[in-house]
Amino acid sequence: MRRNEVRHLPAMSSAELERTRRSRLALLDGGLLAEPPGRAGVPPVIENSWRRCIADAVPVAPDHLDYREPHDVLPVLRRAAEPVIDRLAESFGEVPVAMVLSDATGRIVLRHVAVRRQRDVMDRASAAEGFDFSEPSVGTNGLGTVLVERRPVLVRGPEHYNPLLEDLTCAGTPIVEPFTGRMIGSFSLTCATRDVHPLMSVMTGDIGRQIEGRILEEAGERRMRLVEAYLAVDRAGAAALVVDEETVLANRLGLAHTGPELHPLLWQYLAEHGPRRPTRMRVPLVDGPRDALVEPIPGLRPAYSVRLVPVVPSPERTPVRPERGARSEVERELAAVVRHREIAALTGDPGTGKLRTARDVLRRGGAGDPLVVEPATDDGWFDAARTALAAGRGVVVRRVHERPGPTAAQLRTLADLGGPLAITADLDAASDDVVGAVRQVATTVRLPTLAQRRDDLPALVRDLLAELPEPESTTRFAPAAWERLMAWHWPGNLAELRTTVVAMARRAAGGVVELADLPPELRGPRRTLTGMESAERDAVVEALRAAGGNRTRAARALGIGRNTLYRKIREFGID
Repeated sequence: MRRNEVRHLPAMSSAELERTRRSRLALLDGGLLAEPPGRAGVPPVIENSWRRCIADAVPVAPDHLDYREPHDVLPVLRRAAEPVIDRLAESFGEVPVAMVLSDATGRIVLRHVAVRRQRDVMDRASAAEGFDFSEPSVGTNGLGTVLVERRPVLVRGPEHYNPLLEDLTCAGTPIVEPFTGRMIGSFSLTCATRDVHPLMSVMTGDIGRQIEGRILEEAGERRMRLVEAYLAVDRAGAAALVVDEETVLANRLGLAHTGPELHPLLWQYLAEHGPRRPTRMRVPLVDGPRDALVEPIPGLRPAYSVRLVPVVPSPERTPVRPERGARSEVERELAAVVRHREIAALTGDPGTGKLRTARDVLRRGGAGDPLVVEPATDDGWFDAARTALAAGRGVVVRRVHERPGPTAAQLRTLADLGGPLAITADLDAASDDVVGAVRQVATTVRLPTLAQRRDDLPALVRDLLAELPEPESTTRFAPAAWERLMAWHWPGNLAELRTTVVAMARRAAGGVVELADLPPELRGPRRTLTGMESAERDAVVEALRAAGGNRTRAARALGIGRNTLYRKIREFGID
């Protein structure tokens, strides 16, 4: 079906409206087997959507819709759509029609509606920026159903699955990235059923083509400049990369440093630290940080050429693997502990990998599989540790900050045996006595949080996958999934990362982990609230408390609509 081709007219008579409403209710009441397909008396695209919604148990009138701040919309979609919608807004004036744009997930990212009564109807149905209008969320509609059908769709009045949308008619069309064929969103013209114009679908299709045309125009100019920059750095004869917010180009030598995780890793760093003039700096790559000459590309929104500085091995030294991120200083400290045969006391936040690192330190010092003892839970820990050390076996004394912990005398006794010994502790949570006892016998090394060593994430994920059996070990993460892994703040540190990677690898079983496969909290961007937003959040929490959790009364006390309150609750993460 061509973009402008819709097989049913937008206008419906009163009898048609009532008949459609009864057909939908009959299908809902009787279930999928109430009537054979094709007997509902509505266009096939509508009936198919109704049946999908029933099969997926989509709520007919959901209490609320998922909300996320639409600030992370695909930049090229927003840049292409905004001028088109702004120009049409001036032309439409006070025409009672809304222009609505969604991303590829069905979340509304832009909305323009000038007429108050039209805006009120849409607000009551949460048809506003940030709300999820995918078909599994709200049922048959002119945005989400378009994304499922991958073609233009006209949804009239009671053809909507959600009764709150019954007074609207929506003509929707997909937005397709011209040079890849990838569907990146949908656009809809929406009006009251009584205000329907016969050319709605034609206009919607034309607007969709305008947005796609702007995407193609920008992409052509942008890619031409990126290619020009790439050709310039490629002539230098060294490993070279060109990167912007959507693309990485690499020459033959640069390919050795690439992978699906490169773009989120490198772009995030350059977006924060990219220079304004040619600068030599250390940049994160898939195989570790490297020195490079980084230069902004003129005439483009942030984009950079990256020429790697060749590594010249010293004839007196064996080349070593590049150190990575915040871990490099820790690696130097641990190497010194092993070289001087000191006792290591690994400290840091929960989940930073203290036990794993302790075992690794003992292994590097020549010890085999160590005995792990925990004084707080094992009454016989001291005798077991002393026996093992006397026999030359390595020992890890774990969580010495928890009570009952070891005494200073016990730790000194174990240290005096001279065997391979390591200690783990959260010294920030330990008493002064414990800190003093540990410091008497060991060299403390603080392990960084995962947020402090974000550049190490690709290597850590590869190491975790390598520990798994096949086919899980061959699992890969799609670039979009890598972006969210890099953006997440990992409050549970390495333990959280390990749990996440193992779970995703088991589910993918050697396939590709896509963005939609990640846990919900990783799929949505997390940001720090401003001072004003924190005050607003406190006001919402207090209003809900005073209203005993009744959201209608809380919204009334705050002087805002109920849908606005729902949006604030989701935006601020209020339980």
